[in-house]
Amino acid sequence: MSLLIKEEDKTLGLLQDYLSKELAVAGATKRSALRTAIVYAINSGDLMAGQRLPPETILAESLGVSVGTVQAALGQVQDLGLIERRRGDGTRVRQGHGEFGPGVWHFRMYNLATGEPARIIHQEIEITSTDTSGPWSDHLGVGKDYTAIRRSIELTGGLRIGAEMMLDADFVSARSISPGSLRLANLRTVLEEKLQVTTMRVSHLVRRERINSRTSALYRLDFDIDILVVEARTHLADNRPFYFQKIYAPADQVALEF
Repeated sequence: MSLLIKEEDKTLGLLQDYLSKELAVAGATKRSALRTAIVYAINSGDLMAGQRLPPETILAESLGVSVGTVQAALGQVQDLGLIERRRGDGTRVRQGHGEFGPGVWHFRMYNLATGEPARIIHQEIEITSTDTSGPWSDHLGVGKDYTAIRRSIELTGGLRIGAEMMLDADFVSARSISPGSLRLANLRTVLEEKLQVTTMRVSHLVRRERINSRTSALYRLDFDIDILVVEARTHLADNRPFYFQKIYAPADQVALEF
C-alpha cells in the first residue's frame, strides 16, 4: 500500500471517530457534525498545516454522508479560515491558518499579543425566547417576541468573548434551531443556509466601556475590565431586518478589522 493511500486511510479513520462523537450531540445534523469533526481534527493537530484531505467523493462514501453534505461542511470550515479549496488541487489545511475565509463578513478579530487571527475553539450556546425590549427592538420591531442566541466563546490564544444575537421569533423561532447545529460555526452563514436568505448590508457601532456584573457572569468574562462592545444591525436583500448582534471582547487583548 502506498504512503499516500495509508495517509488517506488514517485521515478517514480519525474523521470517522470525530464524526461518530459529534453525531451523538443533541440537535446535531450530519452537516454540522462533519464540520465540527473537521475543525476539531485541525485544532487538535491531527490534521496538520498543508495536509491534503481526501477527495470529496471518498469522504462522502467513507463517512456515510452525501457529497452535498461534504461540500457544505467544507465550505463552512473554509469560512472559518482553516482550509483552502482549489479546483484541481483539492482541499488542504491552511498553512498557519493565516487568513480568514470569505464568509467572515462583519469583522475580523486579532490577538493583540500575537497578531494572530482569533478563532473559535469552543462555544457554550444557549437559545431562548424572550419578549424583553432592548437596543434590538428598534431594529427588529417593538413589542415582538425575540429569539436570543447567546454564546460564551473560547478563542485561540486563551481569549474569551461573549456574543448575543437577537432575531424576530416569527422569522426564527427558538425551537427551530438547536445548539448542537451551531457548534464551531460561522453563525450567520449557517442561518442564511437554513433560512435560504442572504445578508446584504450591515451597520456597526463600536464603543469601549467598563464591563458590568451581568455581562461578566453571563459570558464568563473577567470582571473589572474594559471591553469593546460591537453592535451589528443587518438587513436582507429585500431590506427586511435580519438580526441584531452584540459582541463583547476584552479591549486590551483584541484588535478589530472591518
